[in-house]
Amino acid sequence: MKYQLNRTSKKKNRRRQPKKVRRSRKFAFDPNCWGKNKPLEQLWNDLSSYLSAVIVYKGQTPYEIVKLQSQPQSHPQSQIYDRLMAFDGDPQVIAILSAHPGIKNAYETLVYPKAKDKTVDYVITNHEKFFKRLPARMQAADVPIKKLMVPR
Repeated sequence: MKYQLNRTSKKKNRRRQPKKVRRSRKFAFDPNCWGKNKPLEQLWNDLSSYLSAVIVYKGQTPYEIVKLQSQPQSHPQSQIYDRLMAFDGDPQVIAILSAHPGIKNAYETLVYPKAKDKTVDYVITNHEKFFKRLPARMQAADVPIKKLMVPR
């Protein structure tokens, strides 16, 4: 008589590994953050309404705040996209900092909890801590802007 291995007993002998659970990122929503850092709020209002974008350069001039339009919705999006594409092609440009219109309450949940009382200069020069690259699938244009960054 041959010895037969019971498959169920083999499974019982294995140690159970705990399942790795991917946890969602918790956002710190603080509606009382408005009025605590006025310069950062002004920059965020300009970025979120597409009035301006921040162009981060290599070398001696670290960044430049570029006016995209004078009033909200005064220029069509194609003109704004063309201006940003011109900066995307420049080899001296490291990043283009902007806001994504699909993210509601981004200042309260993404920008202010990390920045708190930091200056605008600190936030822009250390933009890797506060901004991330915008994936091509989230951009509305046919040719994505590779250097475009939005808040993390």
